[in-house]
Amino acid sequence: MDTSSVIIGLFLFGLFFFPIIYALIRQHAIEKKKNNLLFKYAGDNKLTLTETESIGHLNLGLDTQAKKLIILENKEKPEFEIIDLHQVGKVQVSKQLFPGKTKNKKEKIMHLRLELENKIDSKVTAITFYDEDDADSTDAEIRLHEAKKWDELLHKNLAS
Repeated sequence: MDTSSVIIGLFLFGLFFFPIIYALIRQHAIEKKKNNLLFKYAGDNKLTLTETESIGHLNLGLDTQAKKLIILENKEKPEFEIIDLHQVGKVQVSKQLFPGKTKNKKEKIMHLRLELENKIDSKVTAITFYDEDDADSTDAEIRLHEAKKWDELLHKNLAS
């Protein structure tokens, strides 16, 4: 192999490889920044997060000792919400499906959320995991798996 072929090969490799590396590093930095924001907010409210997850537009943190859930929605201005699991009576995954049948007989999810119902006033707090109209949403099946994971985690931590 001559030197010019190696140089051209390395140039083409770099041309296609480095943008992918850059995107991965940038995405990791964004997720780390959101996670740090979540931990800072938890510390400000005297909570110690034992479970956290970054789900696109949404960051969740759970303090299993204090039985509190922190929700961080990443919009133009981050919005935090703390939910006291002592006051939650019911947790369930709610999904809205497209009407009609699909070609492969698999349900097509249009909207997916986790609903937490307050014991006292029956107020429902919804945590949206997937919305078909949202450009940031990825595969609905992945989000369904994440919603079921948090449903199970919250059920384990509901205070009696």
